[in-house]
Amino acid sequence: MSRRGSGPSSLPDREPAPAPNPGEGDKVLYLFDGGHLNEDHRQRIALRADELRGYDFHRAERLPELTIPRLVRRITAGIRARADGVTAYLEHGEPPQAGS
Repeated sequence: MSRRGSGPSSLPDREPAPAPNPGEGDKVLYLFDGGHLNEDHRQRIALRADELRGYDFHRAERLPELTIPRLVRRITAGIRARADGVTAYLEHGEPPQAGS
């Protein structure tokens, strides 16, 4: 499937150890912008049973009731970056502090 829509292709988010799991060490997480999917594209989505049980689409306002706070911050920052037409860089789901 080709990428549709405008906006950044990904939003990197650095999570230095120890958050959220001290045993995992530092990591970089990415939020990818898949663009807009029309009905035909949505019907062609095929899930691998060993990876995903399902998927759904929700309004951004519902994020706090659907996922944990750090993912709400990360997804909200991605939505904001896409709307602004920029690529954002995060640390723990937040813009890095000056000098960090």
